Amino acid sequence: MSRVALIRSGVVANVIEADLAFAATLPGYDTAMEAGTAGPGWLLVEGALVPPPAPPPAQTLEEAKQQLRERATALRWERETGGITVGGVRVLTGIEDQNRIATALVGAPATLDFKADSGWVTLTLAELQAIAAAITTHVQACFTAERAHHEAIDALPSLAAVAAYDVEAGWP
Repeated sequence: MSRVALIRSGVVANVIEADLAFAATLPGYDTAMEAGTAGPGWLLVEGALVPPPAPPPAQTLEEAKQQLRERATALRWERETGGITVGGVRVLTGIEDQNRIATALVGAPATLDFKADSGWVTLTLAELQAIAAAITTHVQACFTAERAHHEAIDALPSLAAVAAYDVEAGWP
């Protein structure tokens, strides 16, 4: 007689004291094996019994809000740097891209070759200025949306409200 784990769908359903050969014949279980220290709820993973993962620690309202604010900030960054299309020209909007355009505006000739995300284009100074203005508007809209999310998150009254909040909505 030994401790035997009775396993159903990869989870220890019961642990009994029995002969392993006998336990293997019990109906309603997929398999039986030596339990060792395993107990109900343990998992059968690649032929070994492992304890179930620990439940996540209880989260405070402020921790949940902070996590949601961090997600809003990450979404702002994704949107801010994801690029825009201006007059049929697809341009990237990351900080390096913004700096490259700002540098090109300083003393730019009447026309200049520009490598956009969509490929090479020849732009006039006015077109480049329009692209720079559109990027500025886009980036500001991203920060405005992030601020609105942070303020809305700060006002959430409960963990349930945090769980229900749609941080994916309202982005440019």
